[in-house]
Amino acid sequence: MPSDGGPEPVRYRRAVVADAPRLADIHIRTLLVTYRGIDPQEWLDSLRDQLREREERWRSRLTERTNEPVIVAVVEPAGIVGFAVGGPARKPSYDYDGELISLYLLPEHQRRGIGRELVRRLVGELVGAGFERVLVRVLTANPARRFYERLGAYPIGTTQVEVGGALLEESLYGWPQPREAFSG
Repeated sequence: MPSDGGPEPVRYRRAVVADAPRLADIHIRTLLVTYRGIDPQEWLDSLRDQLREREERWRSRLTERTNEPVIVAVVEPAGIVGFAVGGPARKPSYDYDGELISLYLLPEHQRRGIGRELVRRLVGELVGAGFERVLVRVLTANPARRFYERLGAYPIGTTQVEVGGALLEESLYGWPQPREAFSG
């Protein structure tokens, strides 16, 4: 802890292949907390057995999809405490070409501005890569969708998504002018 008793400094960087085990761990740990009572419990219970498979998925993503940014937040001594993933919009949606695909931050590091900074940096990378409009998808039952509203994202529609065998409503939010939304 710093000598002044303040929060530990946060570093941000692009993820590397060696981060795959930590990213898989954070992904699962955060899903278990965030989606309790939202996603089917049987599916959530199965996540702990998927650690190795998810590590491999992260290795593949970081090796093969180098044009799709993964930004990590690092706080010592914990190491990586969260990440944001972006890329082209996964489904054609309301004329948005870029997507904040996922944002995961360990609960003990939330409400410190880390998530906001991860989004800002990720959207900046997307804009720098030529994406003009950026959207994010979040389960409607997830109260974290308010976070995106506070970041200036506009509601643009809803869709259905299958999670663990259940059909859930997903809200879409967008930044039609992300450069302006995240400047300054």
